[in-house]
Amino acid sequence: MSYEVSDLFIFDSGTRLQSSERVTPHKLSIMALVYEYIHLMRVSPCDDSFDEENMLTDDDKRVFMVTLLSLLQGPDMDLKTLRSHIDHVLKPALLNALYALLRAVSTQGVKPINDFFESNSKLLSSTADEPEVIKRESIMGLYIRRMELAYNEMSFTQLVDTYKKIQRYYEAGFPEKLEETDSDESVTKRANRHLGLSEQALNISQLNERSILETLSGQSFFSRKQAEYFIANQALMLSHNELKGLPPDQLQQKISSILSANPDMAEGHFLSYMNSLRLREYCTALHNLYHYFDRKACTPNDGNPNKKKGNGDEVAMRYAALNLASLQFRFGNKEESKAALKDAIRMAQESNDQVCLQHALVWLNLLDDNEKPVLQMERSIRKTIDLSLPNLTVLGLNSMSKQLGMNAESPARVIYYFTQSNLINCMHSNYSMMSSGFTQRAAMWGFYGNRELSNLDSQVVLHLNTSINGVYYSGQSVCIAMCNIAQLHADAGQYSAANEILNAAKLRFPVNTEHAFLWQSCQQRIMFTRAVLSGRLGEAEQVLMNLRAVDEPESKIRQGVLLREKGQVAEAFACLDALLTQCDKTGSGYTADYRCRVLLELSSLYIATGNHTSAIPHISDCTAHARLHHLQLYEALASAYLAFVQLNMQLPDQAVRLIETHLLRILTNAPVYEKARVLYVYARCKVAAADKLKLEADKKSEQVSALDILSTASSLFHNVEAHRYEKDTLYYQAVLHHMMGDRQGRNRCAHGFNVLDKLYPTLSPLTVNII
Repeated sequence: MSYEVSDLFIFDSGTRLQSSERVTPHKLSIMALVYEYIHLMRVSPCDDSFDEENMLTDDDKRVFMVTLLSLLQGPDMDLKTLRSHIDHVLKPALLNALYALLRAVSTQGVKPINDFFESNSKLLSSTADEPEVIKRESIMGLYIRRMELAYNEMSFTQLVDTYKKIQRYYEAGFPEKLEETDSDESVTKRANRHLGLSEQALNISQLNERSILETLSGQSFFSRKQAEYFIANQALMLSHNELKGLPPDQLQQKISSILSANPDMAEGHFLSYMNSLRLREYCTALHNLYHYFDRKACTPNDGNPNKKKGNGDEVAMRYAALNLASLQFRFGNKEESKAALKDAIRMAQESNDQVCLQHALVWLNLLDDNEKPVLQMERSIRKTIDLSLPNLTVLGLNSMSKQLGMNAESPARVIYYFTQSNLINCMHSNYSMMSSGFTQRAAMWGFYGNRELSNLDSQVVLHLNTSINGVYYSGQSVCIAMCNIAQLHADAGQYSAANEILNAAKLRFPVNTEHAFLWQSCQQRIMFTRAVLSGRLGEAEQVLMNLRAVDEPESKIRQGVLLREKGQVAEAFACLDALLTQCDKTGSGYTADYRCRVLLELSSLYIATGNHTSAIPHISDCTAHARLHHLQLYEALASAYLAFVQLNMQLPDQAVRLIETHLLRILTNAPVYEKARVLYVYARCKVAAADKLKLEADKKSEQVSALDILSTASSLFHNVEAHRYEKDTLYYQAVLHHMMGDRQGRNRCAHGFNVLDKLYPTLSPLTVNII
């Protein structure tokens, strides 16, 4: 009886749905293994057929159960792949029984299949003398009952088709010609099941060593339960550790197989959506998300057009709208994102879904230019605590901490909220959020200038035990932590160690993964800094082009540095002035520390060109801006710049006092190159201040102290391969030795200068004046 379809968008709207199970050669093999396992368990030592070699130990039972569980949860596979999984772990008696059954079916036809199902049905039956062997409610009991039901529903044509599939399945598993020395009757007898494995099985070394991932690249049948398990497992891997999941191309092939066998499974389209996001194929991701919408909106209704959709479908629609809003936000389409968000809010309000509403509120805080975002976020956090939503609570705390940090809030309050979010993560063992929380706190420590504390939090991320079933978390936060540590080693002049860390990040996050741009940006920044310090400006220019592709803001500020090193003063001023103008615009997206860096580079350019007084407004602006946002390291560096200006203005005493005020903070947290520059300026200031002393002993004591400081600065310059600045230090040491009458020390420093000058000649006059 047919009916008129009221919805034209119902997919596969037949009156009878396709059976969710079917008898396949792989499933028949699993049942054969179970049947023989039960037989071996029943054999008593008193029986004539008992063989000690085939006796199952506790370890054999455990291995069989684990293998059986993986076979039940996984998709169908061919016999070669099955053999590569079971031949080296299961008892020979189990394997011989399986291969004998397949051989009997391939040689005798349909009859062995009928005999096997009749014998197999007895495993679920119970009598007064003998209870049932397998519980009907167990996992294996349900599996056997589904297979028997599917077998009983098969027509004769389908049964013959199944026999042909088994025949091809067996022949593909044993490609060599087997000598059939036994009669057809002897093959089916149980005694021949215990023949040696060498007569019928291939040696493992002769098997095709393709992995299961490669073997299943073709069209494999997925039952609905198998498909659900596969989708859930792959979704977990994509969010927990992308490398442990299938590669993008193979995963897409599996999804196609799933949708071919289960066309109404909308979750397959959502997994395809996640797979497209990892490759940044946003158009394909949007296409898959729309398909997910369509399947959820038009789910099969078992032939009843008046049947209403379940609550689960409505929930899926709401969260699909949220995902659509996030995808549009990735595009930068705020209006489209708000439209999708309104749909999600409307559906959530109709169903009184407070959880979905809280998710929507988080997105509203990101999309709306609210004047009081912190107050709105605090209300959201209190609501999530009432609803017992720890994930949203942590996200709210982290987001509010970031907003407070960017809005010049005190560091104590910002770090307090991060600490509270980490406590919640530890209570719920949320590894991904835990790693993200520590990484964000490390970023805030670095923002405030406490690089050692930032390094400590980054180390904590890499030492967390984030294992789930032996798979460790490997997300964006882990990549950022590795980049932080690599940058710290590079700043200390340990470039080889930094390269090793980046190589480890490259292995963990390959080029085709979503977060590869993080270590690529870090690698290019390190290479640029090293090239500029070493004077290889041509290499630095090429690195800058590569950096522009992955991190445009960093390339902009380094463009001004490169122009200054080349001696192109006008172009450097134009570049940095334009960048400063962009930083001053409201909503430009540049952070406070970035603006301080631009101001310091401008000040350095003025000092290099001899316009020391023109640098004072920029230094003062940087100091005020850094003090407002609690950027202690940039405040200290700005003071060092101001001290150098005071030195050139014949105010050495004030310069010494200013540097000594911030010297401890610089030596504790600044990079090695910045430490060396500040120590060089400090030594020159001490010598200039000592010239005003009346006592010769005090003057000489200050000069000796300056020589020690210059030696330290020279060693630090050498560590970071800043040989041009090392030459300046040696030159000033030679001058100072000459002033003290130490000819031997003067000649030693002069010789060192000459050696470095031959290797690294100074080509630009700007590098002589720059601090």
